[in-house]
Amino acid sequence: MNRSIALMVLLSILTSFPALAFDPIPGDLNGDMLVSADELKIAEDSYAKGEISSDVLAEIRHIHERYPLSVVDAAGRNVTLYRPVRSIACTVSHQLETLRSIGVPREMVVAAPSDIEKYSLFKEYHDLPMIGHFYEPDLEKIIQIHPDLLLVHPGPGPTGQNYLQTVLDRLNGTGITIFCVACSRPDSYSEEIEKLGRLLERENESARFRAFYEGVLGSVISRTKGIPEENRPKVYVEYGPYRVSNNPTLDAMPVEMAGGKSIITGRTGGEVSPETVITANPDVIIRLVYDEDYDAKDADDISKLKSARDEILERPELQNITAVRNGRVFVMASPFWTYLPYSGCRHFIGLAYLAKILHPDVFADMDPRAVHQRYLSEFQHLDYDLSKRGTLIYPEP
Repeated sequence: MNRSIALMVLLSILTSFPALAFDPIPGDLNGDMLVSADELKIAEDSYAKGEISSDVLAEIRHIHERYPLSVVDAAGRNVTLYRPVRSIACTVSHQLETLRSIGVPREMVVAAPSDIEKYSLFKEYHDLPMIGHFYEPDLEKIIQIHPDLLLVHPGPGPTGQNYLQTVLDRLNGTGITIFCVACSRPDSYSEEIEKLGRLLERENESARFRAFYEGVLGSVISRTKGIPEENRPKVYVEYGPYRVSNNPTLDAMPVEMAGGKSIITGRTGGEVSPETVITANPDVIIRLVYDEDYDAKDADDISKLKSARDEILERPELQNITAVRNGRVFVMASPFWTYLPYSGCRHFIGLAYLAKILHPDVFADMDPRAVHQRYLSEFQHLDYDLSKRGTLIYPEP
């Protein structure tokens, strides 16, 4: 069999069996997952003879010029692609939202995390099969759907590494490429935007979104880094009455970036005593809420957020706390906070609001609502008017 015929046979196999665990690479005649210069020449000769179409030749040439492509993921793994990604599955909403920000077409996404249909911001993904959450993925369904690329969360520390290893072991040999991205952490999100842009051939779109994202963060950090320690307000962040993050040090990051000092840094997470808060006497209290679809609420529906704020203001033991006496108690919904679900990749918008709360004079010219609206309109491509819907912070600074 000559090489032209071999090429046609290979392309026939590719067309006839699209769900193979390891799809043949168009133009790869020796099975090494690469398209060499010699193999490209054979494809060009086949095209000249009318044996393959111009589209097939263009695909082979594209793979020769750009692949293999290797990128290091959030878990430190060197992940290699041998052809363009055609289908993607996500295990957290942060990933879906980030894909939309860098212009990845909806039709490329073939599976979504469970419960995504509860959240209006992700309406376009509601009809997709759901594959569990990052901490408990439905591996059998993932294998059945067989995406080219599975985006998984790197996980919280040692537990996360164990979860990740389970996923890697179970999907080994299936031909599904696994890439770890959190898409929610200020210390890594910018880099992850760039990496996803490279993996998905959306370099221009990811560069544009990255510039917007870094511009917002940079505007906050450049102004707060010079604020003296004595001028940084003490901040208490809670998830419920005296219930704090399991990792208070992580929650301290946005507070410090916005020019504040967390009163629970270095403490054990979970719960704090009222005495701890009273002794620290915070200047600002931030209450986080994450049990509703706040993106879908009418803009004037503040009942849930107001109720959470009123509960803090009415605690008898806190009446002499500076934050309560001055009314500097704010409620923020989960999309604005770094480590909460649905969807923490909007943490940079939350940071803009937080900076405005902590230092209203320093950020007198910053309009977090305008930042938020631009993000929704220009990067999420949503018909979403913040003056009509969306209740994510109360009271708005």
